[in-house]
Amino acid sequence: MERFGSPRNYSYIYVVGLQGAPDVKKIKVMLDRKCFKSGYGVSRNSEIANTEKNDCVVRAIANVFEVSYNAAHQFSKLKFNRKDRRGAINVRREMMSIKEAVFQPEGQLNLFDTPTERKFTIKHMGDMPKLDGDLKNPKYKHKPVAYTVKTFMQNFKRGSFLILVNKHALTIKNGVLIDNANYRFDGYRRPVESAFKILG
Repeated sequence: MERFGSPRNYSYIYVVGLQGAPDVKKIKVMLDRKCFKSGYGVSRNSEIANTEKNDCVVRAIANVFEVSYNAAHQFSKLKFNRKDRRGAINVRREMMSIKEAVFQPEGQLNLFDTPTERKFTIKHMGDMPKLDGDLKNPKYKHKPVAYTVKTFMQNFKRGSFLILVNKHALTIKNGVLIDNANYRFDGYRRPVESAFKILG
């Protein structure tokens, strides 16, 4: 059973160093700051986040819906049956069954305004060819090839997307990858397994 959360573009890719012997050079590349943002910003000011781990799905939900970590934490419990400090399971299957997400008002409310809930529509864009899906890079004509994170960013420069890769979840928003800081260096080549567009 696959579990999400285990630790571990544009054309903005830059060489930042060379390692190894002259005959075996390893080029370390990174995504430019213009198209990368750390996904941990939503964890600030959350006591729950301080006790959590294996929570990539929680952070991806918080970032893609622009809600608090605590609201995303509760959403993940209800929709994915996620247990504290454990990665979520069956995220793809459950996301495919959710057509709408509703979040209640948070924070300090204005007494003179009527608080309104926030509603989002979730559209399943498809799955990679290896999962018998049709979410494939149109650049390749000879055989079905999945998008990588980078090529997905290049092809879908507008909109908010929840992206599933191998045992991990992330957000792409208006061409910007929102993910763990280490994936700025090596995360752009990961194949996109499933993609969901968030409207609202």
